[in-house]
Amino acid sequence: MKIKKIFVLALSMAMLTGCTSSVIELGDDTDENNADNISQEENDNLNSSNSSDEKDSKADSESNSSVQDDNDDTLWDSPMAEYVPESPYSYYISFVNGEIATKSDDYYFSDYISGDYKFTCCDLSGDGIAELVLLTQEDDEEKLIVFTYDSDKGVISNSIACSFNSDCDYISKNGFVLLNSYEDESGNRYSGKTDDESYTQKISAILSTGSSKKGYSLFEWQRDAGSSEYDGPSENVYDQIMEMASDQVTLSEGEKPEDMIPYLEECEKSFEESIEEFKLFKQNGNGIFCNLGSAGLPDNEYEDADAAYEAFINNETTVRCEYGIKAYDTYFSYIYGEKYALSRWYDPDDSDTLETRYIDCGDDGSKELLISVTEELNYEPIESIYVISFYEGHLYLRFVTESSSRSYVSVGDDGCIYGGGSASDSVEIRDEAFLDSDIIFHYIYQLEMVSGEALKSYFPSVNDEPEELLTIYIYTIDGEEYYVPYYNFEEVTDEGEYTDFMKACEEQGISFSSQEDIDELIEE
Repeated sequence: MKIKKIFVLALSMAMLTGCTSSVIELGDDTDENNADNISQEENDNLNSSNSSDEKDSKADSESNSSVQDDNDDTLWDSPMAEYVPESPYSYYISFVNGEIATKSDDYYFSDYISGDYKFTCCDLSGDGIAELVLLTQEDDEEKLIVFTYDSDKGVISNSIACSFNSDCDYISKNGFVLLNSYEDESGNRYSGKTDDESYTQKISAILSTGSSKKGYSLFEWQRDAGSSEYDGPSENVYDQIMEMASDQVTLSEGEKPEDMIPYLEECEKSFEESIEEFKLFKQNGNGIFCNLGSAGLPDNEYEDADAAYEAFINNETTVRCEYGIKAYDTYFSYIYGEKYALSRWYDPDDSDTLETRYIDCGDDGSKELLISVTEELNYEPIESIYVISFYEGHLYLRFVTESSSRSYVSVGDDGCIYGGGSASDSVEIRDEAFLDSDIIFHYIYQLEMVSGEALKSYFPSVNDEPEELLTIYIYTIDGEEYYVPYYNFEEVTDEGEYTDFMKACEEQGISFSSQEDIDELIEE
């Protein structure tokens, strides 16, 4: 299973995690400590991975192989070493004070909390930016409510809202929530554990993604009704998750919203320090990862880029994941500090094709490695593209995208990126972007070519019917929209030739530009 399939096949948990699916008998004691969770057999060299039956089990078997950096107090000397993300705490304070609402629900803090509650802030998304975590009572049922801050959009969203049972559920310092639930024959679901084998029991390790109130289930085990055994990732993985889950966060108590303000203010003061601690924690292989064997993968140091790139292609070293990875038109997901070997992306036994080539982003003379892996997915070829850079002895993943017949993307030898596709018969999309010499992603423009009836949804304030032969090119450049009209495939440059729909657009304050002006703007 490739990483790019994670969100597409989110229910296939065993394949998701890079571990073999297995049937196991699980113990209930989270304090049991498996000191050697990775067996000697799983310590085989990366080059032996191709003998495994499943690609993701290969990545698990790679887990403590070859030479790796010892854990120490030195942060990676990486391309994004100086980067500090935006603090969420001023937004959390405004939210708790009732000054702003959540994006998706448009609810204020008082809409979520009406009585006593418990609270903390901890990272549950794998990026080091803490979520606001609350436990409250609702109709005699304990509820877990998690809020996350999206710095790109400047909004807060409710990322987890679910039942919680403090007797068996855990909010872990290692970056996830462990939830237990069971379901009866009628489909009624309950929070907690049961030994009654007539119920279906689930154990899930979930993350906060901001895209679903259910969170993202990274690992899951299920005991079906009538069975005494669990289906899911291996017992080694289960033991590691249980051990990490037992290291729980400390919750404070509040009665009124303002009770947590002093705590949030203290968090704000120590935010930069907490980010440095998080980086060191994850770079040393601690906490949860998509692939729990990631920490043990070889992370060798090389004198030059050629040797490092060749070693990665030969499965002798890994690429590091940190801040600054751009996922463009793809659902690629990672946790900060994760490491990937090529075998996580490519397996010749899966009828994949692998292409590698060097590109020079920004034409600065230093080369980057582009990895292209194509496979059959949902009855059509899907090409995954990864751009890797060499920096101070190590490799870093910097850019990820994917291309298909409906949504194509290409990366040129100079780092220029071209994309496009069709949203419908009446809407065609084109994009142009580039990676600069620091392998930082920059949008140049997005173009939506909208025709006929589809124009109604793009211009809802215009009441006139759009003409069938009318097409409006909608350019987005530096956050601004520009409109270029075409009729019967020819640009409309004379106002005297404007159609009724175009005139109605002007009455609504929508002005049209010429293609020549837009081309000059793009060139700039």
